[in-house]
Amino acid sequence: MNANCGMPKCCAMGLVIGLSVFMVGCASQPQSKAHPSYQLSDVVGKWSWTQDPWHGDFVLKMDGDSCAGTLNDVYEGTYNDTIKDVTVSDNRIKFTREGKFGTQQWEGTLKKKGWVLRIIDGRWTKGDGLSGSFTAKKKG
Repeated sequence: MNANCGMPKCCAMGLVIGLSVFMVGCASQPQSKAHPSYQLSDVVGKWSWTQDPWHGDFVLKMDGDSCAGTLNDVYEGTYNDTIKDVTVSDNRIKFTREGKFGTQQWEGTLKKKGWVLRIIDGRWTKGDGLSGSFTAKKKG
């Protein structure tokens, strides 16, 4: 009878060690991302954007390792404003717009809906405190 007294303790200890190894293994596994990650190459191309009543398009092109482009505002009547300092990190895009009405910082969340890449939750800010929101979608 005394020979079996150590058996439950041994099984319990084995269970604790097994669960500990399992938990450590799970903790070391990378967590899946809640959103996809994008690259500069994903945003290259022609986009349409809107901020009621303003709207227009912009084009982003690769220039070596960097990305830049131009922006048109049909409502404002401004064309070929410069886009520079384009950065993409995970699902966020940021860039600088320079044109007739000064310098603006634009940023937003990249999200694919169907086959179309979009910028949602877009915001622009200007040094004088002005700001606004926008949305955009990549064309073809």
